[in-house]
Amino acid sequence: MHDIMDAASDGNYRLNVGFQYPNQSDYTDAGRETYNIHDPALARKYLAQSGYHGEPVVLLTDKDYAPMYNSAVVMQQEMQSIGINAQLKVVDWPTSVNMALKPDTGWNFFYTGWGTPTALGALDTMQNLVSPNATYMPKDGKDDPDLLAAWKEMNQDVEPAARQAAFVRMQRIVLERVYALPFGSYTKAQAVRSDVRGFVPFRIPRMSNVWFQK
Repeated sequence: MHDIMDAASDGNYRLNVGFQYPNQSDYTDAGRETYNIHDPALARKYLAQSGYHGEPVVLLTDKDYAPMYNSAVVMQQEMQSIGINAQLKVVDWPTSVNMALKPDTGWNFFYTGWGTPTALGALDTMQNLVSPNATYMPKDGKDDPDLLAAWKEMNQDVEPAARQAAFVRMQRIVLERVYALPFGSYTKAQAVRSDVRGFVPFRIPRMSNVWFQK
């Protein structure tokens, strides 16, 4: 993951397995066992056990956003190094988005970025992984029942602890079944003048109840 994130961000990153940021109350590292293992021998072992026979694995990306393209190039190289026939499909960003909405346009991995939903919390983030907004293509067009059950609990359980447990379970399912792969998080610095009061850092600053102290 270090090589991918370094290429994507020119070194301005932190590794992050979660679908939340570490400073958020919902954060969990569930599924970390599958993240950033960096063990080519183990990868080749699993590949041999899978029955893979050199079928193309298509990485759908674009050059409009350099981080997405650079991520795909590094991932392609790493996959090829263990014997996976990884192929880039490079189009413009609008075309890649439209292709990603359909399961029959010839792709296996699609490169994008999550920002504001992640900053808004677990519910806003994980709705990206269930119909009708799923950013992966469910098999036969049907949601994974385990994923759907966890999503239902996140929305409907009356106990905060139970909703958090459902999110933890949902993140683990997504990572273990490779529905989405978080590479890491960009870092950002925000600064204010010494006489500004009430400012709370956020991904995209929202100005409310902020004032200058006289």
